[in-house]
Amino acid sequence: MSVSKELNLQKAFLLHSRPYRDSSLLVNLLTEQNGHVSAVVYIGKSKKTNKKGLLQPFACLLVELKGNNDLKSLSRIEHADKSLALSGDFLFSGFYLNELMVRLLPENIPCESLFQLYQTSLHKLLQQSSLEPMLRKFELTLLAELGFSLDFHGLEQQSAQPSMQISEPSGNEVHFVPEQGFVQADFDLSLPRYNLLHIIAIGDGKLEPADVLLTCKRLMRQVLQSYLGEKPLNSRKLFNNRFAK
Repeated sequence: MSVSKELNLQKAFLLHSRPYRDSSLLVNLLTEQNGHVSAVVYIGKSKKTNKKGLLQPFACLLVELKGNNDLKSLSRIEHADKSLALSGDFLFSGFYLNELMVRLLPENIPCESLFQLYQTSLHKLLQQSSLEPMLRKFELTLLAELGFSLDFHGLEQQSAQPSMQISEPSGNEVHFVPEQGFVQADFDLSLPRYNLLHIIAIGDGKLEPADVLLTCKRLMRQVLQSYLGEKPLNSRKLFNNRFAK
């Protein structure tokens, strides 16, 4: 039996932390076995303790969680791997993924496939791979994990020219209506309009064309906003501040 199993250790990533009472932190973790977990970790006042130093974003950790309540106690922390040194837009994108999960992902529900995708996404950010396809895939997977998968079935039947190439203009447009899904565009509705062929491509996982990626970005912003509510994402402000300079 491995040492990690003997000690009930599991892989985890720090999503967010903040001070909590005296000499403690309240942390949000994405764990391999338990999904999104909130936990208290005592860091002490002594300079000898290294728990705070270990709790860095984008570092794969080994953690031991204790407690039967929703708020766990983080009793042991080790590094499973070194922290990934992200920078620029790739760093901001990492914070964006973290904030989405803290805001949207229910606690104490296993989501191993999302954990694996997050780990893969971080390495793509480190390699400075193309951002947009990676972000859109993560958003779509997160929605599926939340039980909010978009229903793309039957869209091809709405297309007057289903054989048309994606890059060609189309008069066929749709709205996304919360609780209903995709509906034929109506000029009376003050909702974003999306090219139907782009939406079909997104449903087929064909995100490579730039115009499809742009449509997917607009769609994800609308869909996620309905679940995030009015409070803006702090990570999005990082992008906005960069462009404002």
